Amino acid sequence: MAGVAIAQAIEGHAEIDITLKWPNDILIDERKVGGILCESFKRSSTETCVVIGFGINVNLSESDFPKNLERTATSLHIHSKHPLDRHHLLKSIITTLEQGWKALITHGPQACQLAYSSRCSSLGQQIQVLFPDGNKLEGQAQSIGELGQLQMIPSSSDSKGQSARVLDVHAGDILHIKADLQ
Repeated sequence: MAGVAIAQAIEGHAEIDITLKWPNDILIDERKVGGILCESFKRSSTETCVVIGFGINVNLSESDFPKNLERTATSLHIHSKHPLDRHHLLKSIITTLEQGWKALITHGPQACQLAYSSRCSSLGQQIQVLFPDGNKLEGQAQSIGELGQLQMIPSSSDSKGQSARVLDVHAGDILHIKADLQ
């Protein structure tokens, strides 16, 4: 919900197409413009709270990025070709987050799952998952599950050459494997 809401706010404010890379990257043309982190905690036995943190490269120029990020990072200013009012953008983000929360409560998680899936640039891609324990796995990103997990088909196959079944990835980072690098 948070990724979709922030993407909608940026699009409305800067008129730039935004995609999302699972689990928490905000992209413009496959370059990272921001990221989102969410943490939940129990406030009481019946109340759960979620803290949403996000960062967006708003008014950076190309020369503001270090050499090692020139090809992978970007800013809204670079793509809109003019500086943006950060306070107005933040107000738009807060408004769309509130609307997203109301939609989640009203329509349930399936609506968020569908909205996220339609923006997720990872789906259909060959990916490498980097798990928190250091393990790696390559495969194809298939879909987003009901709990926000990435569903993938690992590249490995069994002794009969049949593809492995769909694997749910709940935590980790992914790299999109470019066809020309294989």
